[in-house]
This record gives sequence, structure tokens and C-alpha cells, in this order.
Amino acid sequence: MRKENLKKENTGASGGQAVMDMTKGPVLKQMTVFGLPILFGMICQRVYNFADTYIVGRYLGDQALAAVSIAGSAMYMMFSIMMGVTTGVSVVISQYYGAGRKDRIRETFTAGAHVAIWVSVLVTVLGAATVEPFLRILQTGEELMGQAGDYLLVIYLGCAATMLYNFISAVLRALGNSAVPLFFLVLSSILNVILDIAFVSWIPMGVTGAAFATVLSQLISGVLCVAYAFKILPFLKGTKIFCRPEGYLVGQVLRYGLPTGLQMSIISISDMTLQAVINTYGTVMVVAYGVCMKVEGLGFQLADAIGSALGTFTGQNVGAGNFERVKKGVRSAYLMNVICYGIFCVLVFVFAEMIMRAFTQNEEAIGYGTEYMHIFSAFFLAGGILVVYHNILRASGDVAVTVLMGVSEVVTRIGCAFLLPYLFGYRGLWFVSPLTWLCAMLVGAVRYYSGAWKKKACKMIEKAGGTYE
Repeated sequence: MRKENLKKENTGASGGQAVMDMTKGPVLKQMTVFGLPILFGMICQRVYNFADTYIVGRYLGDQALAAVSIAGSAMYMMFSIMMGVTTGVSVVISQYYGAGRKDRIRETFTAGAHVAIWVSVLVTVLGAATVEPFLRILQTGEELMGQAGDYLLVIYLGCAATMLYNFISAVLRALGNSAVPLFFLVLSSILNVILDIAFVSWIPMGVTGAAFATVLSQLISGVLCVAYAFKILPFLKGTKIFCRPEGYLVGQVLRYGLPTGLQMSIISISDMTLQAVINTYGTVMVVAYGVCMKVEGLGFQLADAIGSALGTFTGQNVGAGNFERVKKGVRSAYLMNVICYGIFCVLVFVFAEMIMRAFTQNEEAIGYGTEYMHIFSAFFLAGGILVVYHNILRASGDVAVTVLMGVSEVVTRIGCAFLLPYLFGYRGLWFVSPLTWLCAMLVGAVRYYSGAWKKKACKMIEKAGGTYE
């Protein structure tokens, strides 16, 4: 009865469905409908990033562009913690939604909000205090220190705005609504471009203006997203944000969130290590690798969209105690990956040289990049399946193994980054990421097919007072 009452309250102001119940109905269709807005949002962000890069480079020059790029690496390290927290909130809320517990959804919202506030404060203080030391660790040149530091400081001081949008988006996605976060993400991107032009060109604030544009656009979209979420989700209206949160729920959010943040942080360290090795081969190799990373990043957006859909699907069905349906979701995710990468990888392989020529006219760089794209396009499906295992295991409560998968990525990538070039020359570098994906994927596959994730999920359901099939 509780679940039925919750479903009746799920219509929005326009009469449409504000959330999606993934515990029944056609699996592949639900995951596709949920995943497409996430994919479009990611593409929108990538288009914005290109526009942002163009504006900074066009109006402020190469030094400012380099400073912002360096700041981006530092930002990711700190923001991994914030993204982990929002993932934790999403997992717990999706499980309670699947169980039909609207009271627990409200209480988790409160607990998650408190965790988000304190993590935002922590990131702000630590980030602001370590701007210069961190930039020096990244070997930032003296000519870039000032601009990179100014940009990074503004971003850290405004990280609460980033947390606000990501927090409410995570809540909506946990309830099966990926369309509203997409709308406000598009709005944020458009605002960001407009404000970039205003603060960089019209009001000459330099890189500080670009950072301020990012913070302000996220704040506006975050506030609007929160207001709209409370409007379309009536059962959230009784949420008491400022009351004392339940300790158990705070612990649950951290239990899922901190390992995710840790996993993302350690993977970023391994990525920076590989980049450092690439840098020793000279500018031409760096250019080739940089272009390939743009293509690789675009490809992983497919995996991330499918993985996000599977994560919400798994969370809801674990909450409902329906493990057989979770397995159907995993099989659907396999199929979606095969279809998406069957198209994407063929296109990358065929048009690799053309893609390289769109970014550089250096024939040597074009040759290196074309060679690397031909290699990684043959292995990209392994990367997509790796993301599947991350999301099924995390959403079912088996979070420790996802950290182990992250550690295996670090060990494999760093080890191969030094060993393979020694054995095979520069071509060894092209196999570092593919081998890393394969090794981490195998760790996830062994864990998933062992069935241990179901035992974790059963314990979690029993603690929550639910039942399972």
C-alpha cells in the first residue's frame, strides 16, 4: 500500500510522470528512455567545454588557456569527493523508492543535504588552503601560477553551487527522472557561455571572470532545479532540511559516497601519471594524445549514460528485492554497449585520420593519433562493460569491490605506463588504457558472477526491514 500511495503522488504539475518506476515494465525501453537525456546532457557539457575553451583562448590568449587547463586537473581531484557524495545519495534514495518508502526518501534527502553541506565546506576550506601547493605539485610554471591560482580559488569558493545542482540532479535521477536535470544542465551551459563572454570580453575580469561565470551559472540552475523538484514531487514537501538527520542514513550516504569519491580520485592520479609519461616524448606526442583523449572522452559518455541508467534501475529493483530483474537490467546494459560501441568504434577506426586532421596539420602527430585510435577502438567495449560492473555493484551495496576495481586500474595503468614503453617503445603507450580497462573489467566480472553482490543487497534490505525474492 505504501508503494501504491507513493506512485499516486508522482505526477507533476503538468499531469505527466515526474518519476519513473523501474521495478516493472519493459527493461530495455526504460533504460533507454532514462539514459538518452543523460547522454544528451553529457554531450551538451562537452560542447560547452569546447566553447569555454574557445572563449578563454580567443580573448585571453594561450597562457590563460593553459592556466585554465591546469586548474581543471586540480579541480577534478577535489570534486571527486563531491561527486561521490551525490552518488551515495542517489543510490540510497533509489533503493527506498523501489521499496515504496516515501518517508525514508524524505529522511534520506535531509541526511544527504547535511552531508552535502559539510562536504562543500570541507572542499572549500581545503581547496582554498592548498591552491598554490597543489599547483606546484603539478609542476605549474611560474608564468601560469597567478592565473591558474585565481581561477581555482574562485571555483573552490563557489563549490557549494556545484554541489547544489549535482545534489538535486542525483535525487531526481534516483527517482527515475533524467529529463529535468537535462533541462537545467542545458540552461546552465547556455548561461555559462553568455556569462563567459560578459565577464571575459565585455567586463575584462580575465580568468577570474571565466571562473565566476561557471559558479554563477551553476548557482542559478541549481536554485531553479531545487524549486522545480519540490514543485513536481509533492512527497518531498514535508522534508525538514534543518532538522537533525538520522545517523544511520548519514552513514549510508557516506558508505556509498566515500568509496566512489576515493575510486574516482585514485583513477585520476593514474591518469595524470600516464600523461606525465606521454609528456616525456615531446610536443608532437602530447598533441596526438590530447586529441585522442577528446575522442576517448566522448566515447566514455556512452558508457556513463548506460551506467547511470543501470545504477538507478539496480537501486530501485534492489530496494524492491527483485534480483532477477536486476540481472535483466545488466543484460540490457550489455546489449546497449554492444550496439553503441559497434557503431562508435567502427566510425572512429574508419575516420581516425580525418579526426586527427580536424585538430592538427602536423603529419607526425596525425600518424601517432591515427595509430592510437585504431588500437583503442578495438578495446572500447571492455571500457563500457567496466562501467556496467561499477554501477551494478555500487547500486547493490557492494561498494568495497568498486574501490578494488579502481585500485586495479591504478596499478595496471601506472605499471604498464612504465613497462610497456620499455619493452615496445612508444607503441606500448597505446596499449596502457586498453589493458587497464580489461583488467578492471575482469575484477568486476568475477565479483558480479560470483553472486556476492546479492548477499550484500540482502543484508541491506534486512536492515531496512524489507523483503526480497
